[in-house]
Amino acid sequence: MNQILKTNRNIDIVFCIDGTGSMTPCLESVKRNALHFQTLFAEEMTKRNTDIDSMRVKVIVFRDYHDDKEEAMQMSRFYELPTDMEEFKSLMDSIVAGGGGDSPENGLEALYFAMKSDFTTGPKDRQIIVLFSDADALPLLERKEEFVYPMDMVDEEGLTNLWACITQDSSIKLRDKNKRLLLFAPDDSKYKELASKFERCIFEPVNMAEGLGDIDFSDIISLIAASASSK
Repeated sequence: MNQILKTNRNIDIVFCIDGTGSMTPCLESVKRNALHFQTLFAEEMTKRNTDIDSMRVKVIVFRDYHDDKEEAMQMSRFYELPTDMEEFKSLMDSIVAGGGGDSPENGLEALYFAMKSDFTTGPKDRQIIVLFSDADALPLLERKEEFVYPMDMVDEEGLTNLWACITQDSSIKLRDKNKRLLLFAPDDSKYKELASKFERCIFEPVNMAEGLGDIDFSDIISLIAASASSK
């Protein structure tokens, strides 16, 4: 009976990670868990009567366009797990925390790029974006005078409309029923404001004094799995 009730999904996850120096503990936690992520996530999904047909993971590391120029936004392709696990691990191992200058950072731009990812779009698939930051976000377009700043960047209304799947062009694969957003960021930040406006979004406050070093990765996997398996 349980097998009959199970749901099968393709899962796409985009990790948006603050790559500045204070994020070292979080980055190291992600690296340590990279090899085990797919197995642990699949186990959590099975507990929720959901099987994974395929799972892909993409990483966006963000800093500050003013201080870090070309290194401000580093984006990978989607890696299919477990097939591409060694390449995914190599990517994570290559990421070193640093730069960023003073907070806040360009995290909202990272969310914009994440929302424009080449997601799978089946009716039961899940398009999950997870952001980690121990700093507030700069307003969108704040760094538009920087020569490396994206020419097609939107303002906050544009980001809100993109998440709401309003006025999308054919290249946008984000779907209203499929999307999920989890934000691990400081309280009283722009991320919390976004969470109050965005549907299918979970905000988990981070103590800015302690950073993200104390977050249990198993708790993160549980939250992602709970969101991915929900209707």
